[in-house]
Amino acid sequence: MTTTGTASSLDRLRVEVVGSAPLPPLTGERYALTHAAYEAASDQRALLQGWLAHALPPLLAGCDPVRVVGVGVGDGSVDAPLARALSEGGRQVRYLGVEPHAPSAMGFAGRLAALHVDTLIPSVVIGDFADHDAGHPADLVHFVHSLYYVDDLGAALDHALSMVRPGGLLVAATAPLEPLCVLTELLCPWGEHRPWFAHDVRAELDLRRLEVHAETLVGRLDVTEVLIDPCGRGEAVFDFLVGARTAAMSAPVREHVLDYLRAIGGPEVPHPLDIMIARVP
Repeated sequence: MTTTGTASSLDRLRVEVVGSAPLPPLTGERYALTHAAYEAASDQRALLQGWLAHALPPLLAGCDPVRVVGVGVGDGSVDAPLARALSEGGRQVRYLGVEPHAPSAMGFAGRLAALHVDTLIPSVVIGDFADHDAGHPADLVHFVHSLYYVDDLGAALDHALSMVRPGGLLVAATAPLEPLCVLTELLCPWGEHRPWFAHDVRAELDLRRLEVHAETLVGRLDVTEVLIDPCGRGEAVFDFLVGARTAAMSAPVREHVLDYLRAIGGPEVPHPLDIMIARVP
């Protein structure tokens, strides 16, 4: 892969996209289904699960009980290992998940209940984070792959910060606007909503003069089936990658997308994640 080759491939794709009809957005059900396929094709989730479970408990030492608010928790796949790690040693953990998609929220509740940890008290709110008030200070509020979708990034972060006790943590795990997300930014039917990426989150945290520690997890996404069979076996991964129903994509646009995926390293393309940890003064 060369920078020149990647830029050229992206330029050709941009030209082809101009004048093309927007792709149909994913329904909530399609989002959940394609998300599962996408995560199965990547090693990023396993890296993230391990990082959260090992990095965060020491930063919350001395908190008992520890109160956690997870924003956009999905089915709880990422939260369960963290909840288990936080409850080690008999520590009381009150773990609230906020999730707008009801079936995913029920998955979160079931997954945490299935841990069978007596000191863990999970709960879930089905709805928009902007409408939620935790009712008590949290030791940790985290956004894992959920800040892309908020309408007002600054307002979402301020709302989260208002929930965190002094000395508590705000954690945001967001993809950087690098080759893979450049593709999503270009093709996803965002409508009036502007997508937020890691540099946007860092800028907002810096504006609030928070001390931020940042780490990057370097994962890989296997797009083999997308390249071989984008309208069949690879369609679910392709849909989530683009953030839309790719079956409606024109053949010329599809071929340019596949060329771009090859140019950035396919069949295994970089799938990084930036994690920012801010301690609230």
